[in-house]
Amino acid sequence: MEWVTEKNCAYSVTFTIAAAGATVLVALQLKDYAGNALTAKNAVTVYCSSDTTGDTLVALTTLVDATHGFSNILLATKIFHLVTEDTGIVDVTLDGTAAMTVYMNVILPNGKIVTSGAIVFNA
Repeated sequence: MEWVTEKNCAYSVTFTIAAAGATVLVALQLKDYAGNALTAKNAVTVYCSSDTTGDTLVALTTLVDATHGFSNILLATKIFHLVTEDTGIVDVTLDGTAAMTVYMNVILPNGKIVTSGAIVFNA
């Protein structure tokens, strides 16, 4: 059994994905080992893939905006560094390159990768 009992350390994430559009808002809520929303800022690395297994990175036009936190592009609109607010929440608006479906993959501090449901762009 794996235990990460560090208080306010990201252990899981939930995604809320807006309806399909030219841009799509994705809200992330980081949670601790007990499933509680974090109460401190946390940072995670995020990338989008064209598959549900997170194996094939895909570039987006841009990460349009991050609210309830902030972001930095690490690699040519493929890999992003997100920092949450002290609630463990970060909202990002993604801009697809065309009509496409992608999946957001969050690399947690313990190395675990969590993949979102489908994010659909109808650009």
